[in-house]
Amino acid sequence: MNFLLMGWAPTLIWLFVGRIISGVSASTYGTANAYIADTFPPEKRAQYFALLGAGFGVGFIIGPAIGGFLGEFGPRTPFFAAAGLTFVNVIYGFFVLPESLKSENRRAFHLARANPLAAIRQLWRYPIVVMLLFVSFFYSLGHFALPSAWAFFTIEKFQWTPRDIGISLSAVGVAMIFVQAYLIRLVLPLWGPMKTAVVGLIATAISFFGYAFIPFAWMMYVVIAIGALQGFVMPSIQSMMSGRVPANAQGELQGAIGSLNGLVTIISPPFMTELFAYFSGSEAPIYFPGAPFFAAAILTLLALALLLGVRRNIGGT
Repeated sequence: MNFLLMGWAPTLIWLFVGRIISGVSASTYGTANAYIADTFPPEKRAQYFALLGAGFGVGFIIGPAIGGFLGEFGPRTPFFAAAGLTFVNVIYGFFVLPESLKSENRRAFHLARANPLAAIRQLWRYPIVVMLLFVSFFYSLGHFALPSAWAFFTIEKFQWTPRDIGISLSAVGVAMIFVQAYLIRLVLPLWGPMKTAVVGLIATAISFFGYAFIPFAWMMYVVIAIGALQGFVMPSIQSMMSGRVPANAQGELQGAIGSLNGLVTIISPPFMTELFAYFSGSEAPIYFPGAPFFAAAILTLLALALLLGVRRNIGGT
């Protein structure tokens, strides 16, 4: 619906209406993760959460390319094409994909629980899950420095062109796909989800400090390779959380994660861009365009400290 509306939109306000509808109906990722939690045993979930993330990464790479090609046929064409792909997805899900949740694990729908605050409140019965939600929250706050400040930072510090930025973002996507589709499946059986998440957070913090302080543009690609290990983090954390809630609460858990991520997308981008604007402006006390990445590193270290606290409470992996 929202793609059709944006493709038709005669004025800017209608484009915003389409984006609002998109936000209201943005449950695809959470639903897909809940399907994985319903379908696979706890020890297998992290690698399939990661595989799902890799699928989104592939879309992140090829989607803009397809959109750019279709845009040659008119600025509205990509939206209508996206609506067509979404409709095909709906048909496949309705007629082909089997229901994942067994009837004995289902519960009655209650409108009072159909909101993010109620979902989060229900999860307070599981203290470890709540602590892991906070880990996810602070990690995600830092993570959004990348999409929010990347273009501004690279133009300001290295005078990159749009082509340079596009190549670098493609490199990010390819590296993340490698980690989430392949590498995590090797390390999870060896390390378990806790150690895998810890390693991912350490690598993420190192990469953010790297972005903040590196002096030469070519070093960005070295840091991208290190930062790709952030692909370890969320699949491992989601696996630990999903293994600690009952079968009939998996959708509620994924909804709570999605709600927190939605809150992050409201808070983090303006915060990171304001940091960049302040420390790269003429009135800044020190010239430091890497300030958003430095802040992201601190937030990542906070998430790591919380995760190590969880590790002490549960005693291992």
